[in-house]
Amino acid sequence: MTNVLVTSAGRRVSLIKAFMAAAHARGGRVLAGDASPLAPALMIADAARQLPPITSPDYVGHLLEIVKQDSIGLVVPTIDTELAVLAENREAFAAEDCLALVSSSEFIKICADKYSTDRALSAHGIAMPRSWMPTELTDEVHLPAHMFVKPRSGSASIDTHRATPETVQEIARMVPGAIVQEELTGPEITVDALLDLTGLPLHYVPRRRLRTMSGESIQGVTLDDADVKDWILRVLQVISNMGAIGPVTLQAFLTHDGPILIEINPRFGGGFPLAQAAGGHYPEWLIAMINGEATSAALGDYRRGLYMTRYHVELFTERLPW
Repeated sequence: MTNVLVTSAGRRVSLIKAFMAAAHARGGRVLAGDASPLAPALMIADAARQLPPITSPDYVGHLLEIVKQDSIGLVVPTIDTELAVLAENREAFAAEDCLALVSSSEFIKICADKYSTDRALSAHGIAMPRSWMPTELTDEVHLPAHMFVKPRSGSASIDTHRATPETVQEIARMVPGAIVQEELTGPEITVDALLDLTGLPLHYVPRRRLRTMSGESIQGVTLDDADVKDWILRVLQVISNMGAIGPVTLQAFLTHDGPILIEINPRFGGGFPLAQAAGGHYPEWLIAMINGEATSAALGDYRRGLYMTRYHVELFTERLPW
C-alpha cells in the first residue's frame, strides 16, 4: 500500500485521478495539498491538506508532519519552485520511508537557469539555441537578426520579448536577470518522459502543443517518433547521467539542423494527461516502483496521432476543507 501526496495540486485534477486509480488498486489513498482551499484538485482527491507558502520556513516541516500522520510513501511536486526545496530535504523524507519525487539538487539548479541549461547540455553535445548574457553582447559578437530576451529563471513566456541587434541592449536592461537567445524556426515539440528511480529511461511521448493558455497546453496531439527517437534517447541518457529521475518534460524546436533543446522541466508537465492517455501510465509505474514491483522500459510504445482538447468544469461546495 502506498499513500501519495500531490503538492501545489491546484488544477491538476487529471494527475490526481491517475494517481488515485493506481493507488486505490493497491489499497492506498491520494491526498492533495495546496495553499488555497479552493484549489479544484482538493475536491477530487481522497483528502485535502492545507500547505503553507513554499517560501515559508515551515514548508518542509509541515510536509513532514503530513507524511507522518497520513503514512505518505510518495510526495509528488507539481511546480518548479518546490523542486529545489524538496531535493535539499530528500533525506528527511527518506527517514520517514517516503520518497520525494525529485531529481538531484544539482540537476534541478541547472534546469532552473536557462544559461546553466545551455552550458551544461551543450557540453554533452546536445544542440541548444545560441545564448548570451547581456554582458557578452559586445561589438565583436555576430548576432542573429531575431532574438528573444527573457529571464534566466522565467517560465510560461512571462516577461519574454522579441529583439533585434538594434534593440536587444535596451530590452535586456528592462528584463530582470536577462538572457538573450536566438529565435528558432520550425515546429515546437514537447516530450513527456519517465526515468526510473535509478535514472534509467523507461518511456516517452512526443507531442505538439496546438494551443496553450497561461503557458499550459489545452490542445495537443501526439507525434510519431521516427525522426526524433534517437535524439530523445540521447537527451534522456545525458540528463540521467546528470541526476534526473522520475518525470521530466523536454521542449525543443525541430529545425533544418535537427532538434534543438530549449528547456527541461524536471517534473510532470501541464500537458501530461495527453501522454497518460497515449500509454504513458507514469503514476501507476511510479507506485509500482515504490512497492518494489518490477518495471521495464517501453520506449516508443505509445499511441500516435492522439488529440487532446480541454474545457473548464465547475465544482461546487458549501464547505471548504479549511
